Amino acid sequence: MIGTIGSAAIVVWSASVARRGVPGWDAVAFRRINDLPDTLAPYVWLPMQAGALGAPLAIGGAIAVRGDRASGLRIAGTGLAAWAGAKALKRMTARGRPGDHDDATVLRMGSADHGLGYPSGHAAVATTLIMSITASRSRAETAFGTALAGVVGMSRIYVGAHYPLDVIGGYALGASIAAAYELIQGRVRPEGSPTL
Repeated sequence: MIGTIGSAAIVVWSASVARRGVPGWDAVAFRRINDLPDTLAPYVWLPMQAGALGAPLAIGGAIAVRGDRASGLRIAGTGLAAWAGAKALKRMTARGRPGDHDDATVLRMGSADHGLGYPSGHAAVATTLIMSITASRSRAETAFGTALAGVVGMSRIYVGAHYPLDVIGGYALGASIAAAYELIQGRVRPEGSPTL
């Protein structure tokens, strides 16, 4: 419950900041990451795909086919909810991408220089994916998943697609959705039944 409220509060805060434009700290942090050497580009593409909509759909589908239908549906469903939630928040916030605000933005790997930036859909989807997969895993697996979500967010800034605040909002949105799912499941799950 506290995690749901906390992450939702971060969504509200970050959305209100994003609606007002690009704060100085956001622009400075963006430049530091976006200005990193081009030699890193080949190494960020694959981990960045953990935030694409296809990742939770494919992983959830594969898990469901292997016999764990409930977990597969959770992974696919929360990923889809994160993607849809990010699309809705983009329309409500209407903050452009870095290329709309900063002519020095380095665009890499086909990053769009148009459209809306806040929140990062990749960060939201990656967060729900990681939280769904690592919900009942070891600390090491959870740490690896958290690091992967961090790489997804940093890579979106590096390729010029998002500001850091977009990523923060995406992480918070994804965490809100994953936590809300667990909260709802806890309330509707019969006493003594296993968690998903």
